[in-house]
Amino acid sequence: MNKSKESLSSKPDAAQAILQAAKDIITESGENSLRVTEVAERAGVAVGLLYHYFADRKALITAVREFQFLARISADSITLDGIVVQVRGENVLRTIISDFSDPYHPERSGYRLDRIEALVAARHDPELKERLTTAQEELASNIVATIRKAKTAGLLDESIDEKALSFLLEVLPLGLVLTNVYGKYAPEQKDWEALLSRLLRSLTPSPTTPATEK
Repeated sequence: MNKSKESLSSKPDAAQAILQAAKDIITESGENSLRVTEVAERAGVAVGLLYHYFADRKALITAVREFQFLARISADSITLDGIVVQVRGENVLRTIISDFSDPYHPERSGYRLDRIEALVAARHDPELKERLTTAQEELASNIVATIRKAKTAGLLDESIDEKALSFLLEVLPLGLVLTNVYGKYAPEQKDWEALLSRLLRSLTPSPTTPATEK
């Protein structure tokens, strides 16, 4: 098996620890500062075990970028699917507005920057771009499936294009990285949430108007 192609979700705890250690080093000092021996030391594993999971330094960096790209968004899509399955329309709106699209949440801001860093790294790395594309297609497929469930449950207008909405749900949080540099023009959180709520409610089915008695 080509180690660099192994699914991240299939890796055991030791490999996840290696990925996290490598990500921390890249975040702290940049990609050029990554040393395999330091990664193994931080992860608490032998260098030989690291090479069992990752063929070489480049394969490890590629895996870290994929890890950055998927770290939070995959869990979010599962959370959203669970809420839709329970047919809780208000919970769906609240989760998207308060959790996924909070522009001032420091932890989520970090995840969004991680995704952008991975995309920038893929700009001149065809192998990484291919892996991110494959991962994104799988993720988008899951989100589209959730949107279809929401339509079936009556939570979304049937006329909404599923691919367009899937794209919006990912592009919107990613664009929130601008909060870091928006300065005095950044909106108040309550105003942002009010606007987002208005936008999202426009996607729900229109209430049926009762027939007029004759």
